Amino acid sequence: MDFIVDLIIYAHDGRGLGHVSRSVAIGLAVRRLFPEMSVLLVTGCSVTAELIGDGCLDWIKLPSYKTKISGGKSSGVKGTCGIDDKLLGDLRGQNIRDIIAAYKPKVFLADHTPQGKHKELIPSHGVSPETVRVLGVRAVVGEVDKVWSDFSAEVFRNAYSNILWYGDSKVTGGGEIKRISERYGVVPFVAGYVSRLAELRCLKGELNFADKLAGVISIPWSGAGTAVLLGKLAEALAEVDGVYGKWKIYMDLREPSAEFVAGFFEGLEHVEFSQVGPQFLDDLAGSRCAVIYGGYNSLTDVMAAEVPAIVLLRGMKDGEQEEHAAVLGRKSPSVMDVFSEDGVSVDELKISLQKCLDAKPEASPVNLQGAENAARYLAGLTEQAGVCDADG
Repeated sequence: MDFIVDLIIYAHDGRGLGHVSRSVAIGLAVRRLFPEMSVLLVTGCSVTAELIGDGCLDWIKLPSYKTKISGGKSSGVKGTCGIDDKLLGDLRGQNIRDIIAAYKPKVFLADHTPQGKHKELIPSHGVSPETVRVLGVRAVVGEVDKVWSDFSAEVFRNAYSNILWYGDSKVTGGGEIKRISERYGVVPFVAGYVSRLAELRCLKGELNFADKLAGVISIPWSGAGTAVLLGKLAEALAEVDGVYGKWKIYMDLREPSAEFVAGFFEGLEHVEFSQVGPQFLDDLAGSRCAVIYGGYNSLTDVMAAEVPAIVLLRGMKDGEQEEHAAVLGRKSPSVMDVFSEDGVSVDELKISLQKCLDAKPEASPVNLQGAENAARYLAGLTEQAGVCDADG
């Protein structure tokens, strides 16, 4: 078979930035370590270009999914293009099949599930049969039916041969690896935690800051409780001494609710809003503390930056964030306090913010070299499938 590209990376999208950010980090690591390798990222995430920043990684944009959260469960709604969720899945499945058929990758890396969101990867499994298909799984999956189902295991057996696990067993223990091995019949390659911040630092070098920010607040996507939470944060920040510096709130300012929640912070001259993008990581690295939600991506960001953080949980039914934050809270000094988004009080936020501001940064004992380790593993697979020039 005549392969055209070495690697195609598929990133699950629809809610949050963790899947896409992890995939971007791996793509950037491949391009850095193996510049002769051809790499394409395929996703519907609308802010992918901002996540790549100045890195060298090309990507193909699919129409975006959109998700609403109700009672801790996510469900699809019409995407930004106005197409029904189920139909959009069928159409994207055709798009992905055509991309795989046209570009004929040596290796295909799928994030999160072997079937893809709404089973959109399945049509592509019948084309480019020589492609080596790899599944990438985050450190703590949670009770996600689409990962643990018999159907997912069957799809994997029929189309995939390898698994990358983006975790550190010294931190989480071996239970997750054992469960993945039993479910899919393959022992995963342990890559370590994938940090986009760690990868971008390799491109930019260490950053120096004359004046540190007091902190950054990351709102990667808005849910039912976001406005209430930001109202509480506004009250808490109003009582935090401005001597520590400015606070920057990062969220998607294109969301309809953005203008409304910004009103909570009127009169607070030490608080400003910024669009989600690559500047966030620079500001995080130059902050005394952070307020984040407990997604994989945000947790790896604060550990890589060695910044003490308040971690907020949205109460999703899969329990992934609760389990993961609890594990890292015992192992990483970056996880200072963990609160429910709905249950945290203004006083708790104020006390925790002060504790974070007064804390001294400490290096994380967690393995954060997942992007580089995954890149080397994937490059090895391309060498087996063909000839790959590598200077790494």
